Amino acid sequence: MKEKSLLVKAGRKFEDYKGSMNPPVYHSSTILFPTYKDYLDAADGKNIYGVVNDGIARDYSYGSVGTPTVHYFSNALAEIEGRGQALIYPSGLFALTFAILTFARAGSHVLIQDNSYYRLRRFAENELPKRRVEVTFYDPTQDIASLIQSNTRLIMIETPGSVTFEVSNIEHIVKIAKEHKIVTVCDNSWATPLLFRPLDYGIDVALYGVTKYIAGHSDLLMGAIIAEGEVFKLLYEICKNYGVTVQPYDCYLAHRGLRTLGTRMRKHQSTAMKVAKWLEKHSKIKRVLYPALPSHPQHELWKSYFKGASGVFSIVLDREYSCEELSYMVDHMKIFSIGASWGGCDSLILPIDRKSVSRSVMSSDYSGSFIRIFCGLEDPEDLISDLNAALARLPCLGFQADEVGHDTKRITA
Repeated sequence: MKEKSLLVKAGRKFEDYKGSMNPPVYHSSTILFPTYKDYLDAADGKNIYGVVNDGIARDYSYGSVGTPTVHYFSNALAEIEGRGQALIYPSGLFALTFAILTFARAGSHVLIQDNSYYRLRRFAENELPKRRVEVTFYDPTQDIASLIQSNTRLIMIETPGSVTFEVSNIEHIVKIAKEHKIVTVCDNSWATPLLFRPLDYGIDVALYGVTKYIAGHSDLLMGAIIAEGEVFKLLYEICKNYGVTVQPYDCYLAHRGLRTLGTRMRKHQSTAMKVAKWLEKHSKIKRVLYPALPSHPQHELWKSYFKGASGVFSIVLDREYSCEELSYMVDHMKIFSIGASWGGCDSLILPIDRKSVSRSVMSSDYSGSFIRIFCGLEDPEDLISDLNAALARLPCLGFQADEVGHDTKRITA
C-alpha cells in the first residue's frame, strides 16, 4: 500500500467496528474474559481479542496496559514507521525522559545534544545527577568518538536540533554507537516518519512528540516511541512496571490526525519555504535557520537524510533586542499567535530566551535575538504580511518602546 493510502487506513480494523468507519473509544479499566485460562493467556501475551497485532507478546489483562483504542493507534504508528512496535506515553517530554531512565543506570554515562529541547536539558541537568548518571552535552556536528566512555550507555539525538536547527551526522553517530554497544534514541518530532525514519539508519529508538504534527490540532499531549526486538521489550517491560497509561480518547484523536498528516505536512513545508525565503531578504534578519534552504550550512547533509521539511524554523535578528522590544514586535500580530509548541493548524511565533541556547550562539553569526516561527495552515501571503508588519515594529537602535506609549510586558520562552 502506498504511503498516502496507508496514512488513511493504518491501524483500523473496519470489520471489528460493526459498520462504523471510526474505531470506538473504549473507556475501560477492566477487561473481561470468558474463562480463567483466557485471562492467564492474555496476561502472558497471547492475543485473545485480536486487537494487538504488532508481533510481540503484550499483556492484555487490564486497562492499564492499553484498551483497544490505544492499541489501534500504536499499531497505526508502527505501520507508518514501516517497522518495529510502538508504545504510547502521556507526553513527548515523558517519552524523552523515560527513554533515558530505561537505559541509563546509576553509575552510567549518557550523551545528549547541546541543542536539544530545553526541557530535556533541564531534566538532564537537574534530575540525572540525583540518580548518579553522568551527562555530556555534545555538538552534533562534530566527531563524538572522543566523548565515549567505558560506561556510556545512551546517545540522545534530535535532528534538526531545537532552536538552532543543526542536522546531526546520523551515520557517524550510529557507527560509533554500534562499535561500543550504545543505545541510540532519536527525537524525530520535527520530521515525522513521513520525512525521516530513524530506524532505517540503524538508530534503536524513534521518538515522537505526538502532540505536534501527528495529532496536528493542538488539543492533546502525547508521546510515542517505536523500536524493535530486545530494545522494544525492555522499553515495554519498564513501561508496564511503572504503570504508564494514556487516555483512550486522546489516542482516538491522535489516530484521526494521522489520516491528514501527509496533506498537512506538504502544506507546512510549502508555506514555510515561502516565508523563510522572504525572511532571508529582510534587512532586520541576520540568519534564517531552516535546513531546507540552500543557505543552511548543512543543507546537503539534510538532503541526504530527509525527504522534505516541516514548518518550524528560527530566525536570528540583526541585533540583540530587549524583552520589551521583542514584546512590541510580537504583541500585535494578526495571524501569528504567541505560544509554545507547534505542529497544529495555527501559526505560532515565540522569542527564545538566549539562555536556553548553548554552544551555537557563541559565534558572531548567531549574535542576535532568536525568534522561533511555526508556519501553520493559513495562507502564506497573510503570514508574510503579518511578519512584515511585526518586523517594522522592531525599534531602531536607541528607540524605546515606551516613547510611543506602548504598554510593554516581559515575555519568556
